[in-house]
Amino acid sequence: MKKEVEIRFLEDCLLIDKEILVFGDVHIGYEEHIAERGAIPDVQFKEIIERLDRVFKLLKKDGILIKQIIILGDLKHEFGGISDKEWSETLRLIDYLDKKIEKDDMNKQKKDKIILIKGNHDNILGPIAKKRDLKVVDYYKVKGICFMHGNKLYNGCFEDCKYFILGHLHPSISLVDKYKKEKFKCFLKGKWKNKEVYVLPSFSPISFGYDLNSFRYEKEQDNGFFIVPEKDLKKFEVIIYNNLENRNYNFGKLSKIIEKMN
Repeated sequence: MKKEVEIRFLEDCLLIDKEILVFGDVHIGYEEHIAERGAIPDVQFKEIIERLDRVFKLLKKDGILIKQIIILGDLKHEFGGISDKEWSETLRLIDYLDKKIEKDDMNKQKKDKIILIKGNHDNILGPIAKKRDLKVVDYYKVKGICFMHGNKLYNGCFEDCKYFILGHLHPSISLVDKYKKEKFKCFLKGKWKNKEVYVLPSFSPISFGYDLNSFRYEKEQDNGFFIVPEKDLKKFEVIIYNNLENRNYNFGKLSKIIEKMN
């Protein structure tokens, strides 16, 4: 029997067995897209690096060395091409991450140290990945975990896997008390198809997320956007990570949060 995998929540990412860092939905170049509809400061890449710096600083404090990084898709934003900004910043991010990976593991080639999962925005990520001798894959399996973007389900993920780890949904939640209403990025954790499933928030600092509270307005349906239907997601637990305290808070099942909003 395979031993249990240790999964730790961090700032918009997960740490697996103290050696694999997982995040997704970075959407490099997204500010170019929304700038077409109005002015926006060119700060996204700077904030991405600052966020990663905080994560790696915390890991270093805990004596943790990362051996592998898995990006759960939508590394860049543009569907139909590669802008100059996407070329530059995506390569810079890959180079940054490569420097953060433990270097004494000589048995593993570079292409296995950084895993790029294909997201629905990654139609033309291949040429960038090739520049750094990386491949873009539909899914990746290690330690009994299948890592997917979340827009498609692959039969190969059911073989020898206990866990699914997904992106794509960009989950966030609005919490209300008698004084204020605040929106937070969140993780989702639950059971689906006999697998333990984790859904990560987006790592993009300017793509805040899909408000799960909206489920209370919508008729439950499997619209094909996400592999886990809404009726099943409502059974998942909502987890918010506080990066100021470096700890996570479990707010219970999504369905209960939605009920309180009514």
